[in-house]
Amino acid sequence: MFRIEASYRGIAAALVAAAAMTLGACSLDNQEAPALSGPSELVTSLSLTASPDQLPRDGSSRSIVTITARDANGAPLVGQRITLSLSANAPQGAALSQSEVTTGSNGTATFSVSAPVSGSIGDITVSATPVGTNAGNAATRIIQIRATPGNTTAPTAAFSFSPATPDVGQTVTFNGSTSTDEGVACSNCSFFWNFGGDGTATGVTAQHAFSSGGSFLVTLTVSDAAGSSSTAQQTVTVSAPSIPTGLSVTPATATAKQAQTFTASATPAANHRITSYQFIWGDGDSNTQNSPVIQHTYSQAGSFLLTLTVRDDLGQSATTNQVITVSSGLTASFTVTVAGTTASFDASASSSSTASTITDYAWDFENDGTYDTNGSSPTVSHDYGSSGTRTAKLRITDNRGVTQTTTRTVTIP
Repeated sequence: MFRIEASYRGIAAALVAAAAMTLGACSLDNQEAPALSGPSELVTSLSLTASPDQLPRDGSSRSIVTITARDANGAPLVGQRITLSLSANAPQGAALSQSEVTTGSNGTATFSVSAPVSGSIGDITVSATPVGTNAGNAATRIIQIRATPGNTTAPTAAFSFSPATPDVGQTVTFNGSTSTDEGVACSNCSFFWNFGGDGTATGVTAQHAFSSGGSFLVTLTVSDAAGSSSTAQQTVTVSAPSIPTGLSVTPATATAKQAQTFTASATPAANHRITSYQFIWGDGDSNTQNSPVIQHTYSQAGSFLLTLTVRDDLGQSATTNQVITVSSGLTASFTVTVAGTTASFDASASSSSTASTITDYAWDFENDGTYDTNGSSPTVSHDYGSSGTRTAKLRITDNRGVTQTTTRTVTIP
């Protein structure tokens, strides 16, 4: 087409020249060539550059395209109109900032291209066509801007997890961020986790605590914006930890009516912890708390069977029993002096290690379970009326209400 038109123009020029010569040489010097009306598509060269030449499918990023127009001699074309368009199969959301530009003083013009939305398919193709006098001969130039990911192939699912050998109930973190799509990070993908029948989750990362021990085949399914998907699987071996061991309580002694601090100890399985301590004191009281340290006051002296039950973070429990010996803090003591069938008793040697005051002395002269007399005096006499060997019992009581007893043999000659 270009060559044919050029031939026609040559013939026409020859005819014009011949006609001019027939009119006379004098008029030839006064002839002027017709002026060009603007840049012609036959002499226009377009070059296009895009920065950047890749856009993410986020619907907001932009690429700036620069067009440079030059004539046949390589000089910038000023005022050159250029029409712009996207290809018919442009990815959804891709758009041009304008449909036409005009070159400036340096022969360049710029416009922007908006990124397609997530889930779109294909790259962006922009066409630029100079506007001249013959649309049929206009040379269109194109430029391509890649939309990432390209979504022409399925993503590659991959994941890691930590810890590598978890226990039952221990939180495991799964990370699918190493999955890729079209060779780049799968930022617009969806992630679905199946924990081998022990539950499911979504998201590029997930946390899960397995409810029982055993081997679980964990499956990650990654789907990209185009609907393609792939899976990755790994086996997670979950250990069932042992119940807490090494239960004990210290100290094993206490004093009646005095608050005693007790400390329980127990060793949970590795990576686990004790969450509760239950103390059954053996005197009708009990306490449950999450601290191993506790105070308890026994009201009377004696031996009490303490039951300690601990529970770990998996709900596993262990129990132990321990005897707590509770002293009264009192020392009951007396002497006996015999004259005839009469015995004189003196409990003045009785004492208290707790700074309490002994307020009552009770006497069971025959040790038959019935106290025959009592009072605040530590001395008393009793006539047995006949000879023989008896056992006498003393019970002292202090101002705390704590008691202590002792016995002695009494011989009446």
